[in-house]
Amino acid sequence: MLLQAHDPLFSGFSSAQEICSVIPADYHAPVLKSCTTINNYLQNNASIRELPESVAELIQLVFQRIEDELTHTFRKETGILFPCIYQQDTKSAHLQPKVIETMISTHQVLIALFRKLRELMNHYIAKPDWSKELKDCIHEMFLLETYVFRWIQFEQSVLYPQLIRIIKTGKE
Repeated sequence: MLLQAHDPLFSGFSSAQEICSVIPADYHAPVLKSCTTINNYLQNNASIRELPESVAELIQLVFQRIEDELTHTFRKETGILFPCIYQQDTKSAHLQPKVIETMISTHQVLIALFRKLRELMNHYIAKPDWSKELKDCIHEMFLLETYVFRWIQFEQSVLYPQLIRIIKTGKE
């Protein structure tokens, strides 16, 4: 079940600036940590003996694309979007509706990539005879997907409605 903006987890945010201040630590950080763990495993295990070679190669490629999308998106948020939101009070920066459309489009790309990764990883179900390291990596992939979907849900349910209001009214 997906959380909604009125759920207790999402309550207590009075401004877009406040929302932006929690996203890097509460959402970006666990995602990046999980990416590092998975990346370390994949770099140390270029060929995953438990999987067909073609599948192992695709997993590497799909994960790399996910990691690249996340890294670039987080940089855009913390380097461009969030500073723009912080400056909104001074009217020196103006948000455009295209910003939200672009972010939602990026979210859709990530969802599709995770769908592909999940398919390649047999819905993150490991076979009993697989190595502990691979099982740990599969578990971390599941966690990464969970973290990313929580971040997407939070932004689309809490941050974007605030941004739409700012765009429409021109004020916080």
